[in-house]
Amino acid sequence: MIRIFKPLLLVLLLTSAPAFCQEPEKPKAEQPKTAENPVQEKLDISLDGMLGVSVGDNVVGINVGGPSLKFHYKNIKIGIGAFPSLIILDDKASPRLAVSPIVEYKKWMLITPYYGYDSRDKMIWTFGLGYKFK
Repeated sequence: MIRIFKPLLLVLLLTSAPAFCQEPEKPKAEQPKTAENPVQEKLDISLDGMLGVSVGDNVVGINVGGPSLKFHYKNIKIGIGAFPSLIILDDKASPRLAVSPIVEYKKWMLITPYYGYDSRDKMIWTFGLGYKFK
Protein backbone atom coordinates (compact mmCIF):
# COMPACT_ATOMS: atom_id res chain seq x y z
CA MET A 1 0.00 0.00 0.00
CA ILE A 2 2.89 2.36 0.77
CA ARG A 3 4.29 1.66 -2.72
CA ILE A 4 1.06 3.03 -4.25
CA PHE A 5 0.62 5.88 -1.75
CA LYS A 6 3.98 7.61 -2.33
CA PRO A 7 3.69 7.86 -6.15
CA LEU A 8 0.04 8.95 -5.82
CA LEU A 9 1.01 11.67 -3.34
CA LEU A 10 3.83 12.82 -5.64
CA VAL A 11 1.44 13.05 -8.62
CA LEU A 12 -1.09 15.03 -6.57
CA LEU A 13 1.55 17.50 -5.41
CA LEU A 14 2.98 18.00 -8.89
CA THR A 15 -0.43 18.51 -10.52
CA SER A 16 -1.72 20.90 -7.85
CA ALA A 17 1.45 23.02 -7.59
CA PRO A 18 0.61 25.26 -10.59
CA ALA A 19 -2.67 26.24 -8.90
CA PHE A 20 -0.75 27.71 -5.97
CA CYS A 21 1.82 29.49 -8.18
CA GLN A 22 -0.65 31.51 -10.27
CA GLU A 23 -1.23 35.21 -9.71
CA PRO A 24 -4.74 36.12 -8.61
CA GLU A 25 -6.94 37.31 -11.43
CA LYS A 26 -7.23 41.07 -11.61
CA PRO A 27 -10.78 42.41 -11.63
CA LYS A 28 -11.94 43.55 -15.03
CA ALA A 29 -13.11 47.11 -15.54
CA GLU A 30 -16.81 47.33 -14.87
CA GLN A 31 -18.77 47.61 -18.07
CA PRO A 32 -22.36 48.77 -18.36
CA LYS A 33 -24.85 45.95 -18.62
CA THR A 34 -26.48 45.41 -21.95
CA ALA A 35 -29.72 43.52 -21.76
CA GLU A 36 -30.12 40.73 -24.24
CA ASN A 37 -33.70 40.29 -23.10
CA PRO A 38 -35.22 43.45 -21.51
CA VAL A 39 -38.10 41.50 -19.93
CA GLN A 40 -35.62 39.29 -18.08
CA GLU A 41 -34.18 42.29 -16.21
CA LYS A 42 -37.63 43.42 -15.04
CA LEU A 43 -39.01 40.00 -14.02
CA ASP A 44 -37.94 38.74 -10.60
CA ILE A 45 -39.09 36.00 -8.22
CA SER A 46 -38.50 36.45 -4.48
CA LEU A 47 -39.36 35.30 -0.96
CA ASP A 48 -40.66 37.93 1.48
CA GLY A 49 -42.33 38.37 4.87
CA MET A 50 -44.86 40.87 6.26
CA LEU A 51 -47.25 41.77 9.08
CA GLY A 52 -50.94 42.32 8.35
CA VAL A 53 -54.44 42.57 9.75
CA SER A 54 -57.48 41.19 7.97
CA VAL A 55 -61.18 41.17 8.80
CA GLY A 56 -64.14 39.10 7.67
CA ASP A 57 -67.58 37.98 8.77
CA ASN A 58 -67.19 38.05 12.60
CA VAL A 59 -63.48 37.20 12.17
CA VAL A 60 -60.33 39.24 12.75
CA GLY A 61 -56.93 37.90 11.73
CA ILE A 62 -53.47 39.06 12.71
CA ASN A 63 -51.22 37.68 10.00
CA VAL A 64 -47.48 37.23 9.83
CA GLY A 65 -46.38 36.73 6.24
CA GLY A 66 -44.47 33.53 5.93
CA PRO A 67 -43.05 31.96 2.83
CA SER A 68 -44.50 33.30 -0.36
CA LEU A 69 -43.85 33.10 -4.06
CA LYS A 70 -44.24 36.34 -5.96
CA PHE A 71 -43.73 37.45 -9.51
CA HIS A 72 -42.25 40.93 -9.66
CA TYR A 73 -42.78 43.46 -12.44
CA LYS A 74 -41.65 47.06 -11.84
CA ASN A 75 -43.24 48.14 -8.49
CA ILE A 76 -45.95 45.46 -8.40
CA LYS A 77 -45.65 41.90 -7.06
CA ILE A 78 -48.39 39.29 -7.47
CA GLY A 79 -48.27 35.88 -5.83
CA ILE A 80 -49.43 33.50 -3.15
CA GLY A 81 -48.21 32.97 0.41
CA ALA A 82 -48.70 31.16 3.69
CA PHE A 83 -49.67 33.20 6.75
CA PRO A 84 -49.21 31.89 10.27
CA SER A 85 -52.03 33.78 11.94
CA LEU A 86 -53.88 34.41 15.14
CA ILE A 87 -57.60 34.64 14.40
CA ILE A 88 -60.37 35.80 16.67
CA LEU A 89 -63.50 33.81 15.88
CA ASP A 90 -66.56 33.48 18.14
CA ASP A 91 -64.76 35.53 20.83
CA LYS A 92 -61.92 32.99 20.96
CA ALA A 93 -58.36 33.52 19.73
CA SER A 94 -56.71 30.56 18.06
CA PRO A 95 -53.68 30.04 15.84
CA ARG A 96 -54.33 29.03 12.24
CA LEU A 97 -52.33 28.81 9.06
CA ALA A 98 -53.87 30.76 6.20
CA VAL A 99 -53.12 30.73 2.49
CA SER A 100 -53.63 33.91 0.53
CA PRO A 101 -53.20 35.50 -2.85
CA ILE A 102 -51.10 38.67 -2.53
CA VAL A 103 -50.92 41.89 -4.51
CA GLU A 104 -48.04 44.07 -3.37
CA TYR A 105 -47.21 47.65 -4.30
CA LYS A 106 -43.92 48.92 -2.85
CA LYS A 107 -44.26 47.97 0.87
CA TRP A 108 -48.07 47.60 1.07
CA MET A 109 -49.92 44.34 0.40
CA LEU A 110 -53.53 43.51 -0.28
CA ILE A 111 -54.24 40.07 1.20
CA THR A 112 -57.24 37.73 1.28
CA PRO A 113 -56.35 34.95 3.76
CA TYR A 114 -58.29 31.68 3.68
CA TYR A 115 -58.28 29.78 7.00
CA GLY A 116 -60.29 26.68 6.17
CA TYR A 117 -63.63 25.91 7.82
CA ASP A 118 -65.13 26.85 11.17
CA SER A 119 -67.21 24.64 13.50
CA ARG A 120 -70.35 25.32 11.41
CA ASP A 121 -68.63 24.11 8.17
CA LYS A 122 -68.49 27.65 6.86
CA MET A 123 -65.41 28.79 4.92
CA ILE A 124 -63.36 31.45 6.72
CA TRP A 125 -62.12 34.24 4.44
CA THR A 126 -60.85 37.64 5.47
CA PHE A 127 -59.60 40.67 3.55
CA GLY A 128 -56.96 43.08 4.71
CA LEU A 129 -53.74 45.02 4.34
CA GLY A 130 -50.18 44.08 5.17
CA TYR A 131 -46.96 46.03 5.46
CA LYS A 132 -43.54 44.63 4.60
CA PHE A 133 -40.75 45.50 7.05
CA LYS A 134 -37.73 45.15 4.83
